Amino acid sequence: MEILSKRIYEVLKDKGVASIYHANSVVTSCNILRNRYLMSHGAVNKLGLVQMSRISGQAQKSCGVWDDVFTDSVDIHKLEGGVNSRGPVLFELDIEIIRNTNTGKVWVTKSNPSEWEAETKHERRWFISANDLDHDFTLGNSDHMPVFRHCGGKLPLQNHLKKIILDDPKLTIDNRQIDCFSMAYGAITLAMSDGGLQVPIEKRECDADCGCRHGYKSGVVDAEKMFSPRLR
Repeated sequence: MEILSKRIYEVLKDKGVASIYHANSVVTSCNILRNRYLMSHGAVNKLGLVQMSRISGQAQKSCGVWDDVFTDSVDIHKLEGGVNSRGPVLFELDIEIIRNTNTGKVWVTKSNPSEWEAETKHERRWFISANDLDHDFTLGNSDHMPVFRHCGGKLPLQNHLKKIILDDPKLTIDNRQIDCFSMAYGAITLAMSDGGLQVPIEKRECDADCGCRHGYKSGVVDAEKMFSPRLR
């Protein structure tokens, strides 16, 4: 059963969701900004770029979400106290985008898509009614993701992008001694200008016990790949 976007907006707002989020690598984020829309895995693939995801491309195809745009109802980096494996660039969008009638249908995942199998029932994948959503949606549960479906793999940012939060790993790139944060900040600023967007870029301020810098330094994620503004 389809839940009206307006009702999803009302439930999530009542639960305390003020923004929705999308994390990505610097190179893909720059293309997002130049084009002025978030992109599905399928749309990114067509551009020859890489989109980090908790669910593989093949699995997305088999689950029918290859052309859907995934967002989060919580800042994963802040929630988990460490590196967000999908990227150091976080787009924070106004929750009002959910009830925008020009963004296709909005569904909300009930479980993590990385755990879906062919036999996983529809009602275990998705919230199927407004009552279901109101009863079981939990603020801070990273499995509960607003997903923009039937939108052609593109979610317009204009008038809904509030700000960009950028990680600072305190690292330089190999022997060139190029500071990752400065390089990414400059690339994102230029891409915003190319796309005609203007929003604040904030350096992420982490709690003392956040493990992100250790994660970047120890290679939990490939910092050069995540922060480079060009394909490697």
